[in-house]
Amino acid sequence: MTAQAETAAASSGEATAAAVLRAEGIVKRFGATTALDGANFEIDRGEVVGLVGANGAGKSSLVKVLSGALQPDDGEIRIGEEARHGLTPRLAQRLGIATIYQEPSLVPTLGLAENVVLGREPTHGVALLARRSERASARECLEKVGLVDRIGLTAEDLSPAGQQMLEIAKALHRNSRVVIMDEPTAALGDTESQRLFEVIHSLKRAGVGIIYISHRLDEVLELSDRIVVMRDGRTVFSGPAASQNETTLVRHMIGHDVSRIEAQARTRGDVVLSLRGLGQGTRIRDVSFDIHKGEVLGITGLVGSGRSRLARLIFGVERADAGEMELFGQPYRPHSPHAAIRRGVGFVPEDRKRDALLLDLTAAKNVTLAKPVTRLGLLRTRAERRSAMKWIERLAVKPRSAVALPRFLSGGNQQKLVIARWLHADAQLLILDEPGQGVDIDARSQILLALRELAAKGRAVVVISQELDELEQVADRVLVMRRGTIAGELSVDELDEERVLSLAMVTQEKGEKT
Repeated sequence: MTAQAETAAASSGEATAAAVLRAEGIVKRFGATTALDGANFEIDRGEVVGLVGANGAGKSSLVKVLSGALQPDDGEIRIGEEARHGLTPRLAQRLGIATIYQEPSLVPTLGLAENVVLGREPTHGVALLARRSERASARECLEKVGLVDRIGLTAEDLSPAGQQMLEIAKALHRNSRVVIMDEPTAALGDTESQRLFEVIHSLKRAGVGIIYISHRLDEVLELSDRIVVMRDGRTVFSGPAASQNETTLVRHMIGHDVSRIEAQARTRGDVVLSLRGLGQGTRIRDVSFDIHKGEVLGITGLVGSGRSRLARLIFGVERADAGEMELFGQPYRPHSPHAAIRRGVGFVPEDRKRDALLLDLTAAKNVTLAKPVTRLGLLRTRAERRSAMKWIERLAVKPRSAVALPRFLSGGNQQKLVIARWLHADAQLLILDEPGQGVDIDARSQILLALRELAAKGRAVVVISQELDELEQVADRVLVMRRGTIAGELSVDELDEERVLSLAMVTQEKGEKT
């Protein structure tokens, strides 16, 4: 079948009789915004289907419909031969659909086994025997994802990577027919990702259908049997993964090719931030470096290396207990993020939804939060919206609306709003922790270009990322962290996986968090 024929089949809702889950003509509107416009999707038993699309394409809305979190305005969902207009979360679970979202849905204070069996605890008959059986089953699921040696911990004791693997253990315990994984490797290092891939192959052999959603197209191509592409709320392509590559997928996703940003040499100016012997207990140890005006400094390392904690120390979220910092040649030891903002420092955290966004305030309010638009101490609402729209349009946030609520935006568009905040505030030092996480390839290109433009205007930019491709495109040099300290510095020309791993690859301490 040609690509054109496959696209036509995807749009027409052509389906196979063997599909274990099928969605046909799904429509979902939020006021004047149409999130899903007749989308079609299907998955067979024991099939891995990659679901891709640009931010705002409708992937998240489709997943919420399939998991029962949203009710469609039109269309039909079939599970086996059973047709329904919509599902509820409880019904979806009962019918064998498990969803693993980007943000964990764990009870932080419960143990690992308790989280795995939550909602399936025995309440009748031979409860004691059933409870023992459930615990044994939970232990088996934890072993499959590499967490059985941490069974005595609570969910909050785990790193973000560990929490993601715990979510997968929950899905395994439910004996699901279909497992939906939304950006499952976003918080995982290479070792955890490889373990996840082994689990996926095991589930596939057991006849479980896997819906794999990721902006990491290399992973999607490697894991998937078939790939479905969404654009503007519609299914625009469905075909074998073997017939595609990253270039053709991008073309389906956005309708055109994306040019790679080539790093360019920049002239460094005066030192903006200087760290000397910075430390925090055993988590951050003797960190020293300078960053200059007009420079993009990359920082990378394994999960648990301390890279995110270092960013939080610089922004005043946490306190250092050793060493010194200077900002523009003056002593700098922020006691709070507000103090850092007053000194011209901005921060885009890894968990934007929890740590950066006010989900029920408008996009304009979120963009202008760090630098409100006022006159004589009074907020100027119209000017605020105009100022916010400048950056909303510059970063192509969808929908391009100053009054949209972040709660209803895709993860990538939420990320753009946080970055727009610091562009609006004209931060002199901007720190970004995994800026490309959950962001599609076109949006990532726009963000990296914006960071390059910031540096060209004399700003200092720190980009923390485990994606070497991102750092190659935007950084002037890269620091590699290992167990809370700087293990080495690499030029962009030296940046490759072998060199980075040779500096970063040591056994992480048990239970260590980023």
